[in-house]
Amino acid sequence: MTWFKKRGRHDLPWRQTFSPYEVLVSEFMLQQTTVATIVPRFQRWMELFPTLDSLAAAGESEVLSAWQGLGYYARARRLHAVARLVVQEYGGKIPGQLEVLLALPGIGPYTAKALLAFAFDQPVEVLDTNIIRVVARLHNLTIPIDTKEGRRLLEEEAQKMLPQKNGRNFASALMDLGSMVCSATDPKCLECPLIELCEAEEPSLLPKKKPRVATTKRKEQRAFYQRHHRIYLEYSKGPHWKGLWILPLCSSTPTHRDYITSIIYPITRYRVTMELYRSSGAIPKTLTSFSCEELREIAMPSPHRRAVEKILQYHAS
Repeated sequence: MTWFKKRGRHDLPWRQTFSPYEVLVSEFMLQQTTVATIVPRFQRWMELFPTLDSLAAAGESEVLSAWQGLGYYARARRLHAVARLVVQEYGGKIPGQLEVLLALPGIGPYTAKALLAFAFDQPVEVLDTNIIRVVARLHNLTIPIDTKEGRRLLEEEAQKMLPQKNGRNFASALMDLGSMVCSATDPKCLECPLIELCEAEEPSLLPKKKPRVATTKRKEQRAFYQRHHRIYLEYSKGPHWKGLWILPLCSSTPTHRDYITSIIYPITRYRVTMELYRSSGAIPKTLTSFSCEELREIAMPSPHRRAVEKILQYHAS
């Protein structure tokens, strides 16, 4: 713990108070997103929704708009649902019991235990990517951690390491050690305070995982409607981008002369090439128009926003 006191990331905004609500928001944001990305967005979120009650009272469109830039908008919906349920069922106080937390929408074992450790200071194993790396290397776990047996061994070793108290500092220390010293590609073993205890024979090769599923390429063709400096978008009802404003799919096969540009983006196991085509025909009544100023305020998935901005910047130059 001496290393953590001197070198830990004590300046992270959600570590200033360790309030259950701030920990909850940070954990939802950190799912599949880096710390550097979420810090400014976390601070902005807290300005918009400073309490659980204020988040619960907000409309979905307001919540999705505030989530822009973080991707995976289903996380925002689940966070919103948690806030509303906690206000309705628990008087606005996030519960500190594992079974109760697991019953809340969108909260799995990791998020539940992160709340218990960071918000309630309980000594529980918090297996995020960084801590998994530390535990796997420390005990030289060579079985893939995404198998049933590998996960069992990982949890067993992590539980053996738990202190009797001060779960918050212990989990934070391991997390920071994994991020700052026991890194994925270039572990700084000589700087590690656990070097004398580490059993890893080839730390840079741990932890191991099963072979990745191959990425599938996809192509989609979307229409760009612009009339009198207004852009026309579609309100998505799902299954993808539900509740967000998106560029509509082309209603017919577009011609090459109408091609504008392309955007490539990943989603789950796909690598999608979005081709944009200018549409001069009748505008579907299902679309809604927005000015450039209004576009800044609505909730749009990042690939669609990048596509619109790319087109507008091209024509402005």
